Amino acid sequence: MLASKKTYKFIILIPEYQEDSSFWKSPLAGMKRALAEIGHYGISAEYFFFDQFDTESFRTKAEKIIALKPDGLLFAPVQYDQATELVHLCEESNIPFVFINSNIEELNYLSYIGQNSVQSGYLAAKLMSMGFIPGSEVLVINISRQIANHRHIIKRNKGFEDFFHDHPDIQISLHTLNIENTCQESVNKYLGDAFRQYKNIFGIYVPSSRVYKVAKYLDDKNINRRLIGYDLIEENISYLKNGIIDFLISQKPVEQGYHGIMALFNHLVLKKGYKKNLYLPIDIITSENLSYYLEY
Repeated sequence: MLASKKTYKFIILIPEYQEDSSFWKSPLAGMKRALAEIGHYGISAEYFFFDQFDTESFRTKAEKIIALKPDGLLFAPVQYDQATELVHLCEESNIPFVFINSNIEELNYLSYIGQNSVQSGYLAAKLMSMGFIPGSEVLVINISRQIANHRHIIKRNKGFEDFFHDHPDIQISLHTLNIENTCQESVNKYLGDAFRQYKNIFGIYVPSSRVYKVAKYLDDKNINRRLIGYDLIEENISYLKNGIIDFLISQKPVEQGYHGIMALFNHLVLKKGYKKNLYLPIDIITSENLSYYLEY
């Protein structure tokens, strides 16, 4: 292959990281690490970033990508409808594609690398149930615009609900809040209303990396409740250290990016298969083991 001097162009399409969440920096770091390892095989990459809350932003980038006719595409299908449209264009142009972070099972992807979202929600519910006081209430708080378009969050919520359905002996009331305006002021208002309405709140489950927004409210109000969320991002670390966040569930975002690139590399360059669904370990991070994850 080196003698033939054949080159390959990979295109990467992921959300731009928002001012209020640094999550997408991590998969990007994993991609760059993989590309540094295999660059001498004649592989180059071009990055495209879209606003995950703007459907036109995704469509515009998708059109540009198809016009470039890449050898392979790695992307995060966080917007279901738009991702499905892009997949159809890839199939028409015979462009293999790999999913990371969230999955659309019914599509013919080369590989998916990420978390089993339903199982991670199930695990979160088990953590919530420990030491549970019968008759208490739990808030499920979705802090996301266009929540219906983010299937990985919906799947996490399903897993969370499934656990309590499978354990009817745990007497619990679940209340779901959908907060589409993600600014702190909006979150504060919704939480204030919830604490006035529900008098027996035992814990709060946030199926996204924006759990720190709930943590800030609890910290400011000196409220102690069990709090479970996702992702070891900068914004969450201080609240995990001081015990406001009890558990963070990690989906290994760096490894998602790394293995996504390697899946394309194995398929296109080495002509080898890669696991169809590479479900990464579901890690539970607490204040006690945080330092080891930060060092890693």
